[in-house]
Amino acid sequence: MSDQVLGNMMLWDGSAPRPSPVTIRVRNGRVVRVAPAIAGPVDVDFGGAVVTPGLVDAHLHLMLGGESCMRADLSAATGRADFEAVVAAAHEELPPDRWLVASGWNETRWPDGGLPDATWLACAGERPVVCWRCDWHAALVSPSVMAMLDLSSPPPGGQVVRGPGGAPTGLFLEAAAWKLINPLVPAIPEDERATALDAGMRHLLESGVTMARTMEYRADVERHYLPRLGDLPVKLSVVQLDRDLPLDLDWMSDVPRSDRFHVRSCKAFLDGTLGSRTARLHEPYADDPAARGMWVELALAGRDQEWLDAVLDAGCSPVMHAIGDAAVARALELQRRHPAMCTIEHAEVISRAELDAMEGARLSVQPTHRAEDAAMARDRLGGRAEGLLPLRSMQRRGAILSFGTDWPISPVDPVRTLRAAITGEDIQGRPFHADEALSPHDAFVAATIEAAATCGYARPLSAGAPCDLAVWDGDPFEDIHAATVQATIVDGTLVAGSLPTPQPHQRGTAP
Repeated sequence: MSDQVLGNMMLWDGSAPRPSPVTIRVRNGRVVRVAPAIAGPVDVDFGGAVVTPGLVDAHLHLMLGGESCMRADLSAATGRADFEAVVAAAHEELPPDRWLVASGWNETRWPDGGLPDATWLACAGERPVVCWRCDWHAALVSPSVMAMLDLSSPPPGGQVVRGPGGAPTGLFLEAAAWKLINPLVPAIPEDERATALDAGMRHLLESGVTMARTMEYRADVERHYLPRLGDLPVKLSVVQLDRDLPLDLDWMSDVPRSDRFHVRSCKAFLDGTLGSRTARLHEPYADDPAARGMWVELALAGRDQEWLDAVLDAGCSPVMHAIGDAAVARALELQRRHPAMCTIEHAEVISRAELDAMEGARLSVQPTHRAEDAAMARDRLGGRAEGLLPLRSMQRRGAILSFGTDWPISPVDPVRTLRAAITGEDIQGRPFHADEALSPHDAFVAATIEAAATCGYARPLSAGAPCDLAVWDGDPFEDIHAATVQATIVDGTLVAGSLPTPQPHQRGTAP
């Protein structure tokens, strides 16, 4: 196949703070050379647009995200009336024998901030109902679901919330939700799950994401990903979610590794989330002085070091969920054995002690979570709210930052992620410790170059790497609020959106 020349663009590739005019020579979908632009014909004209490497989402749940598009969405609910209306509408649409599964509710966005209870689900009658909080660390279930369970002894690391009289309210936290509720919910039919996966990957491409690190269970990898390795439209790095000891990681060595798909990591949870007050903190929550959050799973059992050793001994990369500052401190301690292979996920609450231990730590973080949780942080953390994902301080202390969205916990919108990181604003557009914002250059490094490294792939746009690009409408380095992704290029081919129309006075350029 002959070379193609892509030109008439302003490219940011990480080598300088601002985009510059270049051309890219491509052969068989791979970069041959990136060179300063000179006059001459080009095969593909980008109309003078700003272009960056394809955006990378270093932490999402692709199958779950695709499935969320098929479930009732509670993310826009502003209180009980909205919540009940969504549940009632879904109940009317479902066949009588199907469970109603919804997700996305967030009580911190409601005027009174009160938690829901099972009475909110009365409109669904006897139908089994499960409504996941936006962080998927808490679930509200109907009385018909609770009737299927033995609630006398919740699993370690979990809580069945009870009211003043001792009766369960319908809320299940952490391991109580995962180990009691999850096994009961009937699986979505496999053909529908395959459709959901396709929808999820299409959604990534339309957002400018060409590579992602996705958290998946082995059964789903084997059933839905491996059979279609030849036609995956997005580069994927898989993190195994199965984490019970003893680990079974031998199967990973049989999975073909390519620049489009590999399985290389294993994930464990150390604590919960800030929104559910289950993130483990050094000091009590400001709005609940009796609580410091929870250790969960292997961390609760004191077997997290054993897990880490097993993952490293298998030649895999340990991935650790740690949100509260106590959990982040524990993760930093664990990763010292091999920091180049370990990644700490979220790292949302940071105290000075953790900042002092950041040098060389690889952190996969979500600036959108910072923007969404800013108002809540003032209640949860009080005077410690300035330690909510202090990006600039973390970077200055030597942390290596990668960006992701955690979809479907937050929308798979990398532009929104970049805006949160560059402006330091909360979700309402108000400054929140804006001195912790990053420069556009540093934010794009985290969203492309370092995120790709976290995924285990080569530096974007290096010689021999796939030619994956995001084409921008507007200049995100000049004004991130005015810029959007206009087109997505994978392996040198347009796969989503459209390229700008070259103007008559513009000339193509070639190396």
